[in-house]
Amino acid sequence: EKNGKTISMKCGKKETLLTCLRRNKMNIAAYCSGRGTCGKCKVRLLWGSLTSTAQEAGKLTKQEIAQGIHLACLVIPAEDCSISIIQAEDDFDVVTTGVEGDIDSNTDNITDETESMAYAFAIDIGTTTLAVSLLDTTRKAVIATHTAVNAQRSYGADVISRIVQANEGKGMELRELIQNDLEKGMKYLLETYSIRKDEVKDIAIAGNTTMQHLLLGYSCEGLGISPFEPVDIAYTLLDYKDVFLSDYLNCRVHILPGFSTFVGADITSGLVACRFYESEEIQLLVDLGTNGEMALGSKNGLFVTSTAAGPAFEGGNISCGTGSIPGAISSVTIQRNHMMYKTIQDKPAVGICGTGVLEITAEMLQAGLIDETGLLTDEYFEKGYIIASGYETGNNTDILFTQKDIREIQLAKAAVRGGIETLAARYGCSMNQISKVYLAGGFGTKMNIEKAVYIGLLPKELQFKITAVGNSALSGAVLFLFDHTLIDRMNALIANASEINLANESVFQDAYINAMYFDTDEVQ
Repeated sequence: EKNGKTISMKCGKKETLLTCLRRNKMNIAAYCSGRGTCGKCKVRLLWGSLTSTAQEAGKLTKQEIAQGIHLACLVIPAEDCSISIIQAEDDFDVVTTGVEGDIDSNTDNITDETESMAYAFAIDIGTTTLAVSLLDTTRKAVIATHTAVNAQRSYGADVISRIVQANEGKGMELRELIQNDLEKGMKYLLETYSIRKDEVKDIAIAGNTTMQHLLLGYSCEGLGISPFEPVDIAYTLLDYKDVFLSDYLNCRVHILPGFSTFVGADITSGLVACRFYESEEIQLLVDLGTNGEMALGSKNGLFVTSTAAGPAFEGGNISCGTGSIPGAISSVTIQRNHMMYKTIQDKPAVGICGTGVLEITAEMLQAGLIDETGLLTDEYFEKGYIIASGYETGNNTDILFTQKDIREIQLAKAAVRGGIETLAARYGCSMNQISKVYLAGGFGTKMNIEKAVYIGLLPKELQFKITAVGNSALSGAVLFLFDHTLIDRMNALIANASEINLANESVFQDAYINAMYFDTDEVQ
């Protein structure tokens, strides 16, 4: 059962449930790509029997085991059985808004045939989610945007997991998943707005380098080993059938250019959306998605880098973490020693998403429940702090924030803070000399800036210079489709950029270690 629907499928003799679900295109959270370490791919056995392992038992509570809960990646059906997927991440709260003032949203008279009509699709392929915008290029307006979870997520939450899976022979499966996701979104928009397929002339795609490689069927071998060389990250113009292996549309597909294996076309596109190409002042773009990518500079030159922040900002590697789905705890405050929380769409709590993780950390730090080293007080050190009780969740399972979770957020925030400080050091500027900071990505758009500064994720000198720009990658792809000459701007930004490998930077090592601490004195 999934979302109230019953679906039948056959499982191979020695096939795990996760493999079977993947093969049948069932989207289930599998942050660790089936290694049995994240504990997210939970299913409930309704009847029948499943094999079990000691590894599985170590990832589940006694309550969960008593309720018949299993991890799909660690069990094999012993006979015919029925299961229910506990947390299918089909309904993410995806940010589609972009840079204000550059793009009109206008659906008036879109079927008016007084002039020749031309339509296009702007696409952002994120590691976690994807967005497809239908554009009226005659009027230069966005008609509507379709969003979805990237179905590749069942093969791992981060790009490294996807690269490993592709290199182990799953490349075609991953390619088919993203092709189907994107084509489904385009079909939905064309049918909803009664637009003929032959009226679509162009598609522009911005995504990180791994996502674009998987879509195009490129080998990912070079992405996973030093010197980390991609097959091709230059601007490429292709036919629809060569990208999607389908004749659904007959149009041009523009693959936007990236900087490197770890700083992709999503950043190039975002820089154009934020108009870095015309800025004399020093600006900073930070994309806090599954990958922590950032760029610092002006029209005269850039430094770019990617930092291994991990998926903690999207609920990954957090014991009760989840994506930004309905019921995810997204905002919290501690009042009179009691944690008050809000969930996405005000649904019963199902887990903690990235913004919730950040706010819980800040609130517990301020309440003295966490010290500057990240250590929980003795009372909560062993079992963790209860954010929502089993009574509130409705399934007798508490939602906890643990010592391990604090360590995960420390690692993530140290990586981001260290990256920012290293970029500034290499550029030769102080934080005070940075005129604007653009925060991109869903997490960056919705996070509490004050609390992010309080825990040290962002420098205090930047607090009042920050603008959330939403899906800047999608915005840049839209702007390109309205003005194809922007490809020259993108190529110029790339040509004038230097990539920094943080692993080789002593500044980063020092900044990273310092940022592991919660130094709240500097923001009080």
